[in-house]
Amino acid sequence: MNKKVLCLGVLTSMFVFNANAQEKQEKQEKTIDLDEIVISDSKFKLKKENSGKVIHKISKETIEQNTGKNVVDLINTVSGIEINGNTTGSGQNLGLFVRGGSTKEVVVLIDGVQVSNPAGISGGFDLRLLDLNDVDSIEIVKGAASTLYGSGATTAVINIKLKEATSGKANTSLGLFVGTNSSQEESAKGSIIQTKANVNGKINKFNYLVNFSSFDAQGISAAESENNVSFQDDPFQRVATNVKLGYKFNNRFSINTFGSYSQFKNEYDAGAFADAYNYSEDKSYRVSVSPKYSYENGSIEINAAYSKYDTDGTLTSFPFINKGENYIVDAFVKHQFDDLYVVLGVNYQNNSIETFSIPWGSTDLTETVYAEEPKTELIDPYVNAVYVTDFGLNVNAGVRLNNHNKYGTHFVYNFNPSYTYKQENGYLKVLGSFSTAFLAPSVQELYASWGNIDLKPQESTTIEGGLEFKVNSLLLSGVYFNRDVENIIAYNSATFIMDNFGDTTISGFEFNADYKVFDNLKLQANYSFTENDDLAIRIPKHKVNAGVNYAIKATNLSVNYQYLSDRDDSDFRSFPSETVALEAYSLLDFSVNHKLNKNVKLFLDITNLLNEEYQEVLGYSTLGRNYKLGVQFNF
Repeated sequence: MNKKVLCLGVLTSMFVFNANAQEKQEKQEKTIDLDEIVISDSKFKLKKENSGKVIHKISKETIEQNTGKNVVDLINTVSGIEINGNTTGSGQNLGLFVRGGSTKEVVVLIDGVQVSNPAGISGGFDLRLLDLNDVDSIEIVKGAASTLYGSGATTAVINIKLKEATSGKANTSLGLFVGTNSSQEESAKGSIIQTKANVNGKINKFNYLVNFSSFDAQGISAAESENNVSFQDDPFQRVATNVKLGYKFNNRFSINTFGSYSQFKNEYDAGAFADAYNYSEDKSYRVSVSPKYSYENGSIEINAAYSKYDTDGTLTSFPFINKGENYIVDAFVKHQFDDLYVVLGVNYQNNSIETFSIPWGSTDLTETVYAEEPKTELIDPYVNAVYVTDFGLNVNAGVRLNNHNKYGTHFVYNFNPSYTYKQENGYLKVLGSFSTAFLAPSVQELYASWGNIDLKPQESTTIEGGLEFKVNSLLLSGVYFNRDVENIIAYNSATFIMDNFGDTTISGFEFNADYKVFDNLKLQANYSFTENDDLAIRIPKHKVNAGVNYAIKATNLSVNYQYLSDRDDSDFRSFPSETVALEAYSLLDFSVNHKLNKNVKLFLDITNLLNEEYQEVLGYSTLGRNYKLGVQFNF
């Protein structure tokens, strides 16, 4: 008997047998509805009703219900967001598209500290570096946020909060997940193995968290075969470890430190429909320190981080080595004057790269000689203020002066008023915003072999308007946005370098609905419309997400649906490249988790339940129906 089928049958039987065995669950932290705290749009703790943005929060409860999935899975269900490459082979580069923008237009924060990879193609952060088991919550603010977060915060800010020590004793969590990793073809059967471990605790004024995770996937080719020719597998491996330490000296002064190491081992093909052997290895190191001094009406905070990224591609068709490092410091003062909340700060960023390739006619890797020093540096002072009135008017406004070593000074600002009409069991909020953003080319876009030192910075203006309505456990919101973008930065397939593509306008609408029918039944749905006819590669015009979550005593059931309309993609097999259409598709996922007792939890996850055939990236394989089984121990 097939071992995978046997394991599936045994664990499924355990789910059924224990479905009613446990009458009581441990008390879990409940999410706050009306008073849910948001910070990413102002750096202050404010009630959701007082924010001039539609804030999307992936809560601790939601993460617990989706154990076994990854960070990308959850973020990809938020309206206006499309993470391309998530359902192809595990080593596929991810494209993070928010409101028609690109990866480089999104800022990612970990515990409030910005993270980015100067050695990466776009300079963005790879969300696969994080294990969902280490995450406490995720907060997403869409729209231009350059006044608070600088260059790159053009379409969204994703703030990921890691778990912290929960008690004075040592708390341990261990998890093991196994599953299939296959395309829609029944003959192609691969496997995944995922492990994770987390230890946290408190000793007097000291708290600590140490975690480790690994992920191994094999059995699927990155490229898709056109003529039923068997392509070789392209395995992917990831290991990561994080250490988070904190010390509270007294009620006023505390300090948190963080360190991480991760490694990717990835095999990939030559391109769309083209099999080949390419092997690369990525290593990243990161340390950060965040001291905080609190006083009666505010605090003084510093978030400082150093990151180093190394990519070894010597075993590829075009051998290379890329090295990058960056320093990021954000120092600010927060002060509250009654109903006025003010942040005054300065942000510093330094990004540099070192690359090696084989020059034409040579056989040895040689360090690249640049016409300019391959470095970008920014020093940005900023101020932001939020005014909250008793009669419902809220105003969030700020300014920032970007000082770039290559592009000089650029002034950006944000004006975000909202009005909240409070009702007995909820509120109605009307919101609007007018924001500008500055996006400097990344170090790679300027100085890589495919870069262009003559690039101009990308600038944009964003207008938003919408409504948010809450009554009891029903939350509805609708937002219209319009972005005017100048000097679009993108790859030119005719010249093989980065280039500016003039101006464009991107507009759209997002609708969200969340309803807690009963304490144990929750419904969620959202719809996104994005109008971007210029360079809208792999960005759907229409996208729908819907989910049902139902808890039966110790068992939690989830069904999730996702629909993507037709998208354009580039076919690089011709010169110049041609634009081709990818057909619309729908995916249906099912998952269940069950607590055997307070220490043991079981999981079953079925993705692409209907085994839909589709293309996410032209010429690359996609995942068919796959199963994942897991167990987690908590002590």
